[in-house]
Amino acid sequence: MAQNIDVICDPNLRMRITLNMASTQEVSPTVPINRYYRSLNEIYRVAGFCMEDKDYERAFIYYMRFVRFVLNFSLSKDYSSKQYLQIGDNNLTVEGLPKHKQYKGFSSAEKTKAETVLRDAFMKAEALKERLKKKYEEEAILAKQNLERASADYKLHITPSVIWLIQNAALIRKKDASSDHDVKTRSGFLDTADYKKSCSAAVDSSFVRVNRILDHKEVVVAGDLVENFVRLAQINTSRNVETCGILCGSLISGGVCRITHAVVPKQTGAADSCDTHNEEEVFAYQDVNNLITLGWIHTHPSQTAFLSSVDLHTHCSYQLMLSEAIAIVVAPKFNEVGIFRLSERGMKEISGCRKTGFHPHEDSAALFFYCHDVRFENSLAAVVVDLR
Repeated sequence: MAQNIDVICDPNLRMRITLNMASTQEVSPTVPINRYYRSLNEIYRVAGFCMEDKDYERAFIYYMRFVRFVLNFSLSKDYSSKQYLQIGDNNLTVEGLPKHKQYKGFSSAEKTKAETVLRDAFMKAEALKERLKKKYEEEAILAKQNLERASADYKLHITPSVIWLIQNAALIRKKDASSDHDVKTRSGFLDTADYKKSCSAAVDSSFVRVNRILDHKEVVVAGDLVENFVRLAQINTSRNVETCGILCGSLISGGVCRITHAVVPKQTGAADSCDTHNEEEVFAYQDVNNLITLGWIHTHPSQTAFLSSVDLHTHCSYQLMLSEAIAIVVAPKFNEVGIFRLSERGMKEISGCRKTGFHPHEDSAALFFYCHDVRFENSLAAVVVDLR
């Protein structure tokens, strides 16, 4: 308990922890740059949703992540100037800005939009930092006062937003990650068994677990979404061709990501891969329907449900931007549905990997894990949109 109280009583340490949750991985040049810019604009919107929900810690994390990524892409002097490299006393540490292979001469509406709101995101991050600094200082004072009055079974009277610190502060100074993954076998696609299992049981001595507790919103998927997608993909599945779609939805009050749509873009598929085209059509549909990207879904017509090396690279680009993003893999032949995210080790290894196509990774099973915290909700209407 002493270590836990020490963290709560140290507002500077808490701020460093929160800033670290906004850290970014190395940008992969194999991911289309416009997909990054689109994701950046969605992060900016998500931060705004968090502000409306008075979820100021998450809003701060998303604005900081937005600023850091835009700085990583934007090589002009305006964006790399000193004023953008510091939030209060905290340096953003963007030395050695990665140069995406498509950056030179690249222009798009998404890029313009992201760079236009950079200053606003920076100013909001600065204001939120001051708000959180005051909050942490006030809670530190309260914690110290309670310590003085505490008995062995006395509970600290602090706000719910820091319960994760009390429960997990012993992990904060460690950054080694370990994960496991599991594939759930279901008797049928209508059988949406209870996937919600407590992540706390898997908590071990890793900083990434603390990250998940604060930075991950609850993810709820429309109950019929997987079955409807499988039905749409049936023709391709019978031909042993993969089908993929973009998972879309919205944020609702209380910190919940609600996945209700699977948008299927124009694509070229094979037995073990699927390449999308004209993603701008997906963006346009999302804008009209006020949807954000929350992951992707694809079939494995003749294989089990797992993430191949190509899948790992594909999902890395989604999770780099939004840590809640999930990858749903459907294996009709084996009646399996897998719901995955990359582990901390997976994010580091895949974002730094420059190989393309299928290639081996040492202990690839440790690079992703099954998301037991994602649940299906039959009351949500599922929409599958075919743009092919």
